[in-house]
Amino acid sequence: MPANTFLPTFSVCLCTRDHPEGLRRTLQSVAASTTPPHQLIVVDDSSNYQTRELLRHGGPDLPDLRGLPDLVYLEGPRRSGAASRNRGLRAATGSHVLFLDDRTLLGPTFLQQMADRLADDYVHRTASGCATPLILTGTDLCQGQRGKPRKAAFLGYPSLDYRHGERLCSVVLHSTVFPRALFDDVRFGEQLAAGYEVCELACRAVYEFGHRIMLVPSAVNQHAAAAAGLDDDAAPAGTASRLYVTYRHYGRCQHRPVKAALYLAVALPHMLARNVRRAGWHGTVPAWDTTRQLWALLRTGQQPQARGAEPGTSLPGSMA
Repeated sequence: MPANTFLPTFSVCLCTRDHPEGLRRTLQSVAASTTPPHQLIVVDDSSNYQTRELLRHGGPDLPDLRGLPDLVYLEGPRRSGAASRNRGLRAATGSHVLFLDDRTLLGPTFLQQMADRLADDYVHRTASGCATPLILTGTDLCQGQRGKPRKAAFLGYPSLDYRHGERLCSVVLHSTVFPRALFDDVRFGEQLAAGYEVCELACRAVYEFGHRIMLVPSAVNQHAAAAAGLDDDAAPAGTASRLYVTYRHYGRCQHRPVKAALYLAVALPHMLARNVRRAGWHGTVPAWDTTRQLWALLRTGQQPQARGAEPGTSLPGSMA
């Protein structure tokens, strides 16, 4: 290969939990990709053996996945999506990583578009001498609505559109290709909830580790509506995660400690008032729980995850 060309390789990390039919559809979409992944890692948080049996024996409507260069099965930690992604990362060998779950369908040309854009960026960086790594985020399609990266408002809710030319600091997780090398320095925060571990990682990648985030609007994956789960507006864990991530963003990433202190001075009373409006004086209970969990996050400071390889379970055929 000439010195001025680059061919990225993709490790697809697929996290699943007690949803074999969704997993089957996701595997079918991976097999139908115009650019096959270099590696497929399945992290299984299921409470039974259906996922393992599905990968071992397949079925009439499931393509033969053993033709992939590397298929790895890992028992999941059964704690959170962040913990499952971190488990899969330890086995990733590609130059870039894409995270899917059993409610996501990989677009047929998604990896091809990402590979072309990464190759073009490599040529540009080689010619210009720029060494800034690139994170590519696409969009997703959920119930006919197109999802794209959103900017956080002052209180931390990701509710704003980016202006044209504005630096991106957020991603659509299941439509994002990350450089594998990024995860030598940072992992998903397993103590965070409601998707704010993704917000934290994207911000740290940009501000602390000098990555660029670029939007590729034509690269689209489909995402099914998730079952009822954690609601940031109601669950203390989600609210505490939002408060923690936003406080850290102002103080540590933007290096504006006064703004970070002002944020907590405004956000905590706002959180209390919102809970009281919703549930009367009973709302003080989740408000106190949120404050307690926020203090625990601030005190522990999100210690980095240990590095190292995580051995996988070999399956028949060419699966490693």
